[in-house]
Order: sequence, then structure tokens, then C-alpha cells
Amino acid sequence: MITLKKVMDQINIQCDIIPMGEDLTVLLYGGDLPHIGSTVLSIPRASLTGEGLSTTSSVLNCLGHKDDVLARIFAEKIAVRSNHTTVCICGIHVDGLSGDGIKAIYDGCLVLLDEVLAAIGNENLLLSSHK
Repeated sequence: MITLKKVMDQINIQCDIIPMGEDLTVLLYGGDLPHIGSTVLSIPRASLTGEGLSTTSSVLNCLGHKDDVLARIFAEKIAVRSNHTTVCICGIHVDGLSGDGIKAIYDGCLVLLDEVLAAIGNENLLLSSHK
């Protein structure tokens, strides 16, 4: 398992990447009340352009949640990087958050995603989980 954390405007966000057999489960959560807001399943496939990989994704949202925006980005980018089916469960809640605060969390999570992708790198995360 890989765990990375980021603090944005005193808001803690955590990302756990858990190998599950041939697949990856990503948990992205934090704020005042971590929860399950949205779940995205991304399956890597050959790009329709014929160049590289893309994904086919399915989204499940809890009523009124917007966590799918980040969950989809994380699931799709990690699925393409790893070439493995990836599920991202996301739930970040901060009471009374302003528009600027939402943008700060979004931008910070994109930086966190870059760190996750670098941590995954070219290592075989799935094989290392079987040791």
C-alpha cells in the first residue's frame, strides 16, 4: 500500500493506493468529515485514436455529492499509468468552504495526484503486494 498526504489551507487530504490482486483501489479522503461521496471504476483500454491507453469509466455518486470530479481524474490517470483496473472512492468534506477554498483543495489534489503517479512510477505495485 502507498499512502500520501497533503495539507491545503490547514485541510488534511490523504490518498491510499491499495493493490487488490490484479486491480488497484484508491481512497481519496479528508477534511472535517471523510466519507464515501463518489466511486469511479476505470478500466484501461487501447485508445480509440490508436495511440496509447485510455479508459472506460463508470461513476456512482451519493446524492448531492461532487466528489466524482476528483475521483474520476484519479481513477483514470492511475488506471492509464498502471494499466490496471482502478477504483477510486472519494469523500472530502469541509464545513463552510468558500469557492476559493474548493479551488485550493482541487488544485492541491492535482499536485497530490502527480505525487501518486510518481510513486507508482514504473514499479510493479501489484507484484510487490504479493511478497
